[in-house]
Amino acid sequence: MVEAPGSTAAWSDRILDSLVLLLATWTVAYDVCVVLGWGTSFALALWVVFLAATLIGLRSRVFAADPSPDAPETRPIERAQSADPDRILLRITLAGAVVAAVSVAVSAPWGLVWVPWFVATGCGLLWAAGRLRRRADRDLPSPSTGGRWTSLGVLAWAVGLALFSMWTLRGNPDDLFYLNVSQWVAGHGEFPVKDTLFSNLVYPMANWPPVASYEGLIGVAARLTDARAPTVEYVVVTPVATFLAVLALWRLLRAWRVRPLFWVLSTALVFLLFDGTSSYATPGNLFLTRLWQGKVVLLCVVVPVLLVSALRYVERPTRDRLPPLVLGGIAAVGLTTTGLFLAPVIAAASMAPLALRDRARALTGFLALALYPLATLVLTVVMGGRSADDFGARRLYRFDASWVGNQLLLTELVGFVVVLAMLLGVLLVPHPQARLTTGLLVLVSGYVFIPGAMRASYDLTGLGPTLWRLSWGATIAALVGVLAAHGGGRVLRRIPRLAGRRRLAAAVSCGVTMALLAAFGPPLWSADTGTQLKPPFHWQRSYSSRIVVAHILDATRPGDLVLAPDPISITLAVTSTDVKAVAPRRYYMGYLRDAPSFRYPERLRLVDYVNDQVPADTAGIADDLDLLGVDVACVTAHDSERFDVIAAAGFRPLLTSTYYRCLVRS
Repeated sequence: MVEAPGSTAAWSDRILDSLVLLLATWTVAYDVCVVLGWGTSFALALWVVFLAATLIGLRSRVFAADPSPDAPETRPIERAQSADPDRILLRITLAGAVVAAVSVAVSAPWGLVWVPWFVATGCGLLWAAGRLRRRADRDLPSPSTGGRWTSLGVLAWAVGLALFSMWTLRGNPDDLFYLNVSQWVAGHGEFPVKDTLFSNLVYPMANWPPVASYEGLIGVAARLTDARAPTVEYVVVTPVATFLAVLALWRLLRAWRVRPLFWVLSTALVFLLFDGTSSYATPGNLFLTRLWQGKVVLLCVVVPVLLVSALRYVERPTRDRLPPLVLGGIAAVGLTTTGLFLAPVIAAASMAPLALRDRARALTGFLALALYPLATLVLTVVMGGRSADDFGARRLYRFDASWVGNQLLLTELVGFVVVLAMLLGVLLVPHPQARLTTGLLVLVSGYVFIPGAMRASYDLTGLGPTLWRLSWGATIAALVGVLAAHGGGRVLRRIPRLAGRRRLAAAVSCGVTMALLAAFGPPLWSADTGTQLKPPFHWQRSYSSRIVVAHILDATRPGDLVLAPDPISITLAVTSTDVKAVAPRRYYMGYLRDAPSFRYPERLRLVDYVNDQVPADTAGIADDLDLLGVDVACVTAHDSERFDVIAAAGFRPLLTSTYYRCLVRS
């Protein structure tokens, strides 16, 4: 879909396409430099070269308007003789969706969720494929931005949420690895291929190989601006990515031909704002309170762009629509390793409608989007790829299908809405090709809901609980908006006063949905999420931990070792690569347990000691402190007994804060 060249929507699309182009060309430059061992200066030079070459090669076609508006292919492939099967499939799909949604809402036995899930998606896909084959959707609305007021409303949402993101503070422990790598790049001007958390390139990397280029890009930006990597990521990326996420969602809804646009978009965004709990997998918890991480940028910004680019190719599978697919696949890999398996799944689901009429071109489109991710995935396997998180040894409850399902879907009203939106998306998305793609992505998302499925895939491929991220392709927030407007609106049109008034009924339904979500949904800023509201401009680390780390860095020298509770150790890891923590997180040490010089048992005992995981009178603490050469040790402020044990080992008080007390070696 291409808009009028001077419209807000056209400028929005250009910005998003430019972002994908920049990420893709940077990723290629980064990959070359990692393989050849070149530093940031060469990477920047290569980036400019690749960017210029790509722009010249494309001849600006990515951003040029097509001579005529897009129109979905309507050539019939076969014609059904009766509509009776359609009605049966519709009823089964609706019944299955309602059963699954109610079961999630009331926390019923898990079999009442996943079985109707697949019944509903299977029948819905048969219905959608049948209509697509029979060109049944001839009254599909033409592309539209929704008008001037809609564009202004979208910009208001984008600016408002970007500003709001600057006031939220919600630390995330995953940052310790990503930002530690970025800070190393900023400080040393090179891309590490060995460990920077525990050593200066002595041990192997915890997450291997270093496929994602995003951390390197953050480090280069920090190096060029003489800032710390967390400042770039937390202060700059978060509001910018939040702004772009709203534009990307708007673009996806426009491509789906959704009406009325502003109300559907607003419903989707309100859902994201009131989908916050302690659960880490809900769409709301992966929105503005984490929109500095590469994987969340993939989910909120790049995935909608991928779906739109793929849909445009399916509508008109011409050569000039292939480059956005290639660039999108590369950008997905550059942001996060999740792109290695998510991009091919999106590619397969997106090209399925085209495969019904032209398999050759569908295969071409699939390869354009999926080839780079698949090639990188094969290379990762060949190189012995690993993650710091040993899914087969810790937190085994993550293999439980019902646990993962509740983490993703939640319960009560929000759970009911999410499940209903996902399962009915195959019926309600207006665009016939996008409808089929949505159904396939929802079907794939349900894989993790099958008991034993994640364990089986983990044993076969090494991918287990992480597969819950397959749901990212389904763009749940967009489906919630579609459910409100096209599902709820259809119900309201049965009311005599709203009969025949489609837009008004949809707007009223969206308004009611937003009100219910705001009344009964958990907001992102609720106490359960751990989110705090702080004035900008701040890091996504607690003020107390930053103050303690600042004092520690003033009292230490490069190469010193710090023992501290997890919050302090994580903040230290994202702040500096010169001073190391004994272990920023306990499980990050597991892959080095067999390295003699690492002294895994001693590190483990000390980390458990300061995190109150073992008794205060645990034997051997003083010996472990000496053996590892710990220079600074911290405990919680109320723990006088552990403080005294460390002091007796040859340490003197360094600082006391509200939450922590630290000692330095005498």
